[in-house]
Amino acid sequence: MLMDDLGELDLHIDQIYGGSREGNASDDPLPKLIGVDSGAGFRHLGQRPKTSTLKLLALKSSFKERDWPDNLDQETGIFTYYGDRREPGDIHKTNRQGNLILMNLFDSAHDPSVRDHFPPILVFGNTGVYRDVRFLGLAVPGAEDLGPDDDLVALWRTTSSDNQRFQNYRAKFTILAVPVVTREWLNDIRIGDAVGSTQAPEVWLDWLNY
Repeated sequence: MLMDDLGELDLHIDQIYGGSREGNASDDPLPKLIGVDSGAGFRHLGQRPKTSTLKLLALKSSFKERDWPDNLDQETGIFTYYGDRREPGDIHKTNRQGNLILMNLFDSAHDPSVRDHFPPILVFGNTGVYRDVRFLGLAVPGAEDLGPDDDLVALWRTTSSDNQRFQNYRAKFTILAVPVVTREWLNDIRIGDAVGSTQAPEVWLDWLNY
């Protein structure tokens, strides 16, 4: 569904949001939809990589990377997401600091003292049509049956060309039972008031304060 008023819309689970049809980066709907930049799977509002200075995170997956099989379990709501170190090098030194952000997110998620500020995490999937995306939900780090040693794991991989070993993160998120993320909350998030907003979903606030 192509939409001209992306910046005014709520986010509905499984709704498809489409941009232009120019065949370039301008087709990406996410900049207008939620205010993030274009052209990457890991995007943000606010200053990276600290959790305390991030306002919003958007994770976008094609679900087609064979070596890095992102996956959403439709029954449990568990979203498996692989980090952005895809070749040999320091696991935390990547172009967009995505793996460093992941580490900080999960560290903060396991530290109740920093729960007064936490960036909402919105998950999107590619549709295969231009740069259209499907909204998959509001996510939080971890899962009920996973502890701090299991929800963010550094995995070893080996290059096919010269057998060099390197590490990348596998992160586990939970998609919350929030059918609609309102435009009012998105507006409050953009001004840095995600937690204090009257539009913040109760289940998300409950997670922050458990």
